[in-house]
Amino acid sequence: MCGIIGVTQTIDNSTGKIVFDALTRLEYRGYDSVGVAIINPTGELQIEKDKGPILEVGKKLEFEKLKGRTAIGHSRWATHGPPNKINAHPHISQNRRVAVVHNGIIENFLELKKDLISLGYAFKSDTDTEVIPQLIEYYLDQGKSIVEAIRTFTDTIKGTFAIVLVTVDEPEKIYAFRRDNPLVLGIGKNENYCASDIPAFLPYTNQVLILKDNELAILEPKNYKILNLTTGSEIKRTPKTITWTAEAAQKAGYPHFMLKEIHQQPQVLKTQLSTQMEVVEEIADVVLAADKVFSVAAGTAYYASLTLFHTIPSLTKKVVIPVISAEWDTVSSLVDDKSVVFAVSQSGETLDTIKGIKDAKSKGAKIISVVNVIDSSLTRYGDHVLYIHTGPEIGVAATKTYTGLALALWRIAYAVAEKREDIDSTYLSKFDKSLHALPEAIEHVIRKYEVKAKEISKWMTQKQSAFYLGRGVSFATACEGALKMKEIAYVHAEAYPAGESKHGPIALIEKDFPVIFTIPNDKNRKKMMGSVQEMKARGARTIGVIEEGDEEFQGVLDEYFEIPKGFSQFLSSILYQIPQQLLAYYTSTLKGFDPDKPRNLSKSVTVE
Repeated sequence: MCGIIGVTQTIDNSTGKIVFDALTRLEYRGYDSVGVAIINPTGELQIEKDKGPILEVGKKLEFEKLKGRTAIGHSRWATHGPPNKINAHPHISQNRRVAVVHNGIIENFLELKKDLISLGYAFKSDTDTEVIPQLIEYYLDQGKSIVEAIRTFTDTIKGTFAIVLVTVDEPEKIYAFRRDNPLVLGIGKNENYCASDIPAFLPYTNQVLILKDNELAILEPKNYKILNLTTGSEIKRTPKTITWTAEAAQKAGYPHFMLKEIHQQPQVLKTQLSTQMEVVEEIADVVLAADKVFSVAAGTAYYASLTLFHTIPSLTKKVVIPVISAEWDTVSSLVDDKSVVFAVSQSGETLDTIKGIKDAKSKGAKIISVVNVIDSSLTRYGDHVLYIHTGPEIGVAATKTYTGLALALWRIAYAVAEKREDIDSTYLSKFDKSLHALPEAIEHVIRKYEVKAKEISKWMTQKQSAFYLGRGVSFATACEGALKMKEIAYVHAEAYPAGESKHGPIALIEKDFPVIFTIPNDKNRKKMMGSVQEMKARGARTIGVIEEGDEEFQGVLDEYFEIPKGFSQFLSSILYQIPQQLLAYYTSTLKGFDPDKPRNLSKSVTVE
């Protein structure tokens, strides 16, 4: 969620600029304040921080001019205490001996804070984070080494964290440690880095190590080591080479990352289709052997996960229970060692999803992790891991990762069907053809309808509310379409099963009210005609995503986007979503908003 960067190097005149630049590359994670702590040439901790945009605060406080060999930086998304200068990270201990930046939640911070206050420690902020440097300093004052202090600290606290720490006692070292929140290390020649995500330091090194739970990294300019926090033993791990460049995390000529990522979808889905066939086959076997199938996900990933709900039951007669991550407790008692649970997540770090998976794993369930980020937390809990290989997604509102997650689950459904002896060969042939024709079809839809989406968006900018309607798997498509419009254009967009719309929502329909329909040529098509007519009769302006050549719907809809034939039965939740992504994007930009940085949202939600 928040952005973390740390650097220690052999020179001191560029450290401030490195940290500043890294924080700007982490803007997509969501933030409301920003700050830097640097051990300056006099050996003192210098803290510069404030509320506001990274560029604005960085220029005002002259981050680029900060000198010193070791520094840490942070962009905060508020959890404890309002977004202001006092609550911004980094936080410092009472005697300015220790500074930290932190992602996550310290659950027992009030208890710890009370104990420290009784010992004479004074607190300035409302945050849970401030107890960290205070407690570490307390342990140092008791004669512990910094490593001993950190190990004692991690035994004492309850909660989740990614923590990066510097101390004036060791001015050329950074200590980084984690539990349930991501941290990555960048290994250089005369400098080493740590960050919450790889793009932070990618211009400087492509040699990366993923820190795992309960591990401590100790970074020096020319050395590093990793310790197991439980045993204290050293861990040897070889860095991995990141093949995508810093340019891959830039806009590449597009006005926004989101538009770039919409246009990247044909290529990234083509890449996924050429990989991991054996993993998909193994997962299909697990599904067929299971008594119960669950999926757990949040936000866009949840709508992608509904693919399982609409495919697996018809292929296997097994009930699929889709669960929003935060509601996992509702089904926890149903999970046993004959269950399979799909963890669906772009980041692989969504805390609610991780907690549900931990619970399921403790009951013996098989875990299938479907994620984008390599070596993320969910991959370590998965018995099988299917990567969607979409590359870095900078825009907060998911586009290519939604279609990537959905495609991965459609692929699993195909593999399940292929293993069934009673599935008609014609059905399998059509399914397989749709899978491999998908990238080209997406490219066709973008090329044909981007201008039209922009034209309709000019009208949408004047609207305060909209409905998105669909049936079956198209309801999931409608949900994702409405979510995009809400997230980036701030239009009150709500999705409903089309048959449910007359049970209340239709009362809001008035002249020119926008209603967006998802209407593939499937078993629900005829029923959708009734829903369109109901809305038109009350003055709604109807916009449909329909199959190419559907003259009946062309004659009743006010506006429509045509999707190539062959995708109504298979993959409609992907292809019929593309015009809705474009509609949301252009509505946002024409209203003057930045779709890459929707207010109050972040890319990876690592708190409950």
